[in-house]
Amino acid sequence: MSGENATSADNQQETLYYFCGFMVGESSICLIKATNKKGGTGFYYSPDFTISNANLTLLQIVNQVVSNGRGVISPIKGGYNLSIRGKEKVRLALSFFDRYPPITGDMIKEKLLLLRKAMIILERKKNRNKRLPKEAVMIERLRQKLKQLKKEGKASRHFRKIRASRKETGYFLAGIVDAEGSMGFRQSGDRLQPYFCVAMREESIIDLFRKYFGFGSKYYRPASKLYQFETGKKGNVLHLSNFFLLEYPVRLPKNRERMQKIQWILNDYTPGSA
Repeated sequence: MSGENATSADNQQETLYYFCGFMVGESSICLIKATNKKGGTGFYYSPDFTISNANLTLLQIVNQVVSNGRGVISPIKGGYNLSIRGKEKVRLALSFFDRYPPITGDMIKEKLLLLRKAMIILERKKNRNKRLPKEAVMIERLRQKLKQLKKEGKASRHFRKIRASRKETGYFLAGIVDAEGSMGFRQSGDRLQPYFCVAMREESIIDLFRKYFGFGSKYYRPASKLYQFETGKKGNVLHLSNFFLLEYPVRLPKNRERMQKIQWILNDYTPGSA
């Protein structure tokens, strides 16, 4: 019996890599510099994770899993923001990433490293009324590095890919698909061509898609500084749809509907689609 429980617990742990992938794709990490509301010319720094998505239900689940429900969800144009802000809340998010670290991705790993360094400095103040000048300088440098990462879309160093099981990687990729994926049909001449693509700035994650599935092309879009994994072959698109519906399911309803439509059309209406 104990063996069965352990297996069930292990499976549950693997599924949580979905949320790691989703956070990697959707979250913005920064250090906010704000004026002290109590007056004077002082200011303070606040660490922040912001996750944006049109699906409120999914953000509520992410909030519960990543920060024990302590984040704040607010409406924005076309969707919602989940803000995990402040030392105590961000500590919870970092603890989640300690347990379920990004399998690959130089930018996200560097951002998390910079944020952890900032947290160490922010924690030093504790009961002091004033932060030491050198501490403020160090935090400001970290804040600027995070801003530069966001602007340039390129990490300053390379991080090794962590060892992960095939199941952990599958759930991680499912989270990435919900955050950065697109699939469906596009017009090609006088017919509709199926496609499945993922576009993001993390080149190593795009490489992971190609290595994991053994097919697909990689493109770079200089204007947006995005790398793209894409396939338009019927068999490949159908395989990916089955994979992310049945084996490692995505959670966004719009993506599930699109993949179900792909299955329906390719299986029932495309001659020789198998």
